[in-house]
Amino acid sequence: MKGIKKRSVAFGLIAVIVVLLILGRAYLPYWVTDYLNTQIAALDGYAGSLEDVDIHLWRGAYVVHGLEIHKLEGGLKEPFVAAETIDLSVEWSALLDGAVVAEIDIHDADLNFSRTQSGEGAGWQRLVEAWSPFDINRLTIHGGRVAYIDYSTEPNVHLFIDDIEARVTNLRNVERGDPSLPSDLNITGHSIGDGELTVEGKLNVVKSTPDFDIDLALRGASLAAFNDYTKAAAAIDFESGTVGLFSELAAVDGRLTGYLKTVATDISVVDLSESDQNPINALWESAVSVFMDVFKNQPEDQFAFRIPIEGNLNDPERGTWAAFLSIFDNAFGQAFTRDTDGNIRFEELLED
Repeated sequence: MKGIKKRSVAFGLIAVIVVLLILGRAYLPYWVTDYLNTQIAALDGYAGSLEDVDIHLWRGAYVVHGLEIHKLEGGLKEPFVAAETIDLSVEWSALLDGAVVAEIDIHDADLNFSRTQSGEGAGWQRLVEAWSPFDINRLTIHGGRVAYIDYSTEPNVHLFIDDIEARVTNLRNVERGDPSLPSDLNITGHSIGDGELTVEGKLNVVKSTPDFDIDLALRGASLAAFNDYTKAAAAIDFESGTVGLFSELAAVDGRLTGYLKTVATDISVVDLSESDQNPINALWESAVSVFMDVFKNQPEDQFAFRIPIEGNLNDPERGTWAAFLSIFDNAFGQAFTRDTDGNIRFEELLED
């Protein structure tokens, strides 16, 4: 009888433990949802929530659904951050290298900036640390969108890059590759005006001030699609044309060097002489049109300039005078290439 009693007690304890585990597993998604929403509520100047969380214990992961974060004051109607799903899990392949790190896959994410909504000082690092108990080693974005919106201008300005596919690997230098720039960055997307964006580079975010060596190219964007911005910034309205933006940037220990090059082809400015009753606007656009026509590279039919960027990473200097003079280099010398120049050397910064 005693043996039967002991077995009954043992089976009873096992049954209780199993029931508790089942109940705990069933409650875990609700607890994680409440915990993450509490961390979002702690952001300074922002508010938001997520809809729910799925737990996948078998692969050491959880999936967040329906994240939205808004600025409380002076922000936009659009959320600062929104994402359909965020999948955060252990990066199992890194265990072979002896590291316990995380990987994140974000789907259908939106990031909206404005003059009053930059995201600075809200405590984002604390939020990321709360969401993941491990350092993040790999990040991918599928179907992302980044936008700059300004409702203070007339017409409103809305610039964006969508269809973003981004991948950053080896952020924590798990694979022990190049010690100076261990991480790889690759981004593709489409801009306003159907431009094709590509970004490639290498990073070192293990350092307190990250080092990087990045190339950026935006090709084949319609100039007319940028009219809301160009009218607000410079009172210029394009009828047609194509623009490309090309940049190389490198930084070591907070010292930045690089450039931004703009190349526009087949430019035509809207004739305001008949449609605009303000003679100053018509005169200004006529002057701009003549200037661009005279100081373009005639054989290539392109107007271009190159802005050098140098100095402290937090407050770099932009060579305005050098940018103006570069207009004449493109016009009367060899036409600027419609690509990155390949003359920014990360290694040279390391040697300084």
